[in-house]
Amino acid sequence: MLMSVIFFLFISLAITTGLVSPSVREIKNTATNLNSKKSYFLAESGVEDAFYRILQNKTIGTSETITLDSNSVNTTITTLLGNVKQIVSLGDVSGNQRTIGLKLKTGEGTVFKYGTQAGQGGFVFQNNSHVNGSLYSNGNIEGSNGAYITGDAFVAGDTGSISNMRVGYGGTGSAHAHNITNSTVTGVIYCQTGSGNNKSCDTSQADPVAQDLPILDSDIAQWKTDATNGGVTDGNVVISSPATIGPRKIIGNLTVNDTLTVAGTVYATGNVSIDGTVKLDSSYGAISGIIMSDGLISIGNGVIFQDSGTAGSYILFLSNSTCDDSISASPCFGKNAIEVSNNSDISIVNAQKGTVYFSNNAAVKESVGKKIELKNNVGISYGSGMINVDFTSGPSGSWTVDSWGEK
Repeated sequence: MLMSVIFFLFISLAITTGLVSPSVREIKNTATNLNSKKSYFLAESGVEDAFYRILQNKTIGTSETITLDSNSVNTTITTLLGNVKQIVSLGDVSGNQRTIGLKLKTGEGTVFKYGTQAGQGGFVFQNNSHVNGSLYSNGNIEGSNGAYITGDAFVAGDTGSISNMRVGYGGTGSAHAHNITNSTVTGVIYCQTGSGNNKSCDTSQADPVAQDLPILDSDIAQWKTDATNGGVTDGNVVISSPATIGPRKIIGNLTVNDTLTVAGTVYATGNVSIDGTVKLDSSYGAISGIIMSDGLISIGNGVIFQDSGTAGSYILFLSNSTCDDSISASPCFGKNAIEVSNNSDISIVNAQKGTVYFSNNAAVKESVGKKIELKNNVGISYGSGMINVDFTSGPSGSWTVDSWGEK
């Protein structure tokens, strides 16, 4: 009898164990699956947090750790070639790890097709001033002794003219305008009327048509918004010791007398005066930065400008002013929208509603204005990288998603 009881006891235990073990395994599997899902959403949270901080110009390092419900997510941000940022987040819940990756890229950028470009105001070249590259103008080009363009010159319209210029270098470089006078051209002179030139007019081509200037009003509006999102300073700002600014809107004037490091788009509603050093923060990489003014921009003698240290990075000085030195009334008082003084060497200046004026020996890689005046010996040397320049509001603006998913 005892043996029978023991036998049935073992049988019962075996049956119970067989029934319970799958349930225990299922409970463990359910817990593992739950922790895995928690880990996934934890990693997703890390990516989204980093993405938000980058888009909103918030402070973020190259490595961030977030703790949620006693679990952690580690996020790393890496800048890759081709203006790409990679965000990788590793979520860990009780040893269950999931990884989410996100790649961000910048947009198409602003296209500067010509070494310099002018609107209806055209160009005025004084003695020995020059453009190394091609230029396009919706207004006339007026030259003087020794003024030259190494590439092609275009003037739009049936009244457009080029006068007193040397166009072309090394066997290339043609001139295109309705009327061309007193000019020496290496290539072909495409004109309908002309006199005093080294060649006769080739009348086979129609007059060039007016071209839009490269920066759109929508771009400017977005840059203003991006600067404002970084914070607003009410009142004039004077940089008298090394400082870092951006993104930032300044309701007033900006005066730079020492070293200014630009960490995001800087927008001043008043005037901008530069007599110190301006450089981009290294985190820009191959992206370009912006200093923008609704007033006048004045760049002093021998001012130093530094990019981020990565090829393809430039500083754009942009004025929304309509000023020309022929306007004596407020707010111009005989000043131009942008004035660049002697011996300064800068990247890009843009005043599509006003005049850009360069003093003796100033140098610039790209210039756009309603009107552009180059005083004695001024040189504009077009940078090949200008064909597609990416501007953001600093190391963090205008990013779009290239890829997003689990790794």
